[in-house]
Amino acid sequence: MIVRSVETGWIVIFQTTHGLLAQRIATQLQEARALPFWFETQVAIGLHDDLHRTFQVGQHEYLTEAGAPKDFTLVAMKDGQRTSQMRDRIDEAFRKHTWIGILQSMHADCLYRSEDTTADMQAILDKEATRRNIALDRLGIKPSVVQQTYDWMHFCDRLSLILSGDDIPAMHRRLEIITNTAGTRFDVWRDATETVRIAPWPFVDESVELSIECRTLSALSYTDDAELGTALQQCDVEVRTFHLSHGSIDDRDGQ
Repeated sequence: MIVRSVETGWIVIFQTTHGLLAQRIATQLQEARALPFWFETQVAIGLHDDLHRTFQVGQHEYLTEAGAPKDFTLVAMKDGQRTSQMRDRIDEAFRKHTWIGILQSMHADCLYRSEDTTADMQAILDKEATRRNIALDRLGIKPSVVQQTYDWMHFCDRLSLILSGDDIPAMHRRLEIITNTAGTRFDVWRDATETVRIAPWPFVDESVELSIECRTLSALSYTDDAELGTALQQCDVEVRTFHLSHGSIDDRDGQ
């Protein structure tokens, strides 16, 4: 979950919802449409954060020690459940389509390869690197092409997380989305009209409107995951909307 504190409690966005927003972003891209397996790439972007555990009685996977809803960044990289979820997610992706599996495998490598993770995790990542190479040979696609594709997947993932977490800095300050392997840095900021500006502009249309569902919890703490899950089911679903427009590299406020 993506969790942010507000005066009225907690705003919660499910990881699967964030994945859907990432896929919405992908549908608007221009350059990426010329890449192979573009439809499958969009599917991979949409499901890259699926297959999370349900809210179980007596469990505290989604809660801090104080009982507050836990943001996904607070889950330890060494957590055994995270390793199991990663393996299941990659295997399910390969069952859906080889290209989707390759991208899901690359995403896992991007997330965990540089972290101080368990030997079991590193062994899985090494095995996945071999599986990706075999799959790419079968598809007849060069590693540089899949890396270019993953750069766009990474862009969509990062922009979706930034928008979902309302993490754009105040006072028109810029935030890096990603710098891709070609050396292009993408920045995001808000102008004086609260329009979200992106430079360089990667989309087909001159402006883009996106939305995401979120939930606001009023209670500050919960006894277990099941109580949290029930509260999330019962609270109202709200829709947050974002208006995106192109920005200039030299423009500080987007005007």
